[in-house]
Amino acid sequence: MGNKLSWEDAEKLGKLGENNDSIFAKSNKYGYKININHPAILPHYERYKRKLGERILSDAQRFQFELMIFQAIERKKKANE
Repeated sequence: MGNKLSWEDAEKLGKLGENNDSIFAKSNKYGYKININHPAILPHYERYKRKLGERILSDAQRFQFELMIFQAIERKKKANE
């Protein structure tokens, strides 16, 4: 059995990521680029999951969602040019 974290240490570790105000995720081992917990992204993510009828997305579904977000960002940039 591995070492267990105390709740105090777990809380400290959890707070490390709280200040991510960007829609872009911090570097992670899964390769995700979009911060789905960002207030501007979360409603779109929840709608996408409902559309698929899923509670948890597979990696392929998550990457498809991220692709759609990147495409929306590009469309918005082009519209503002």
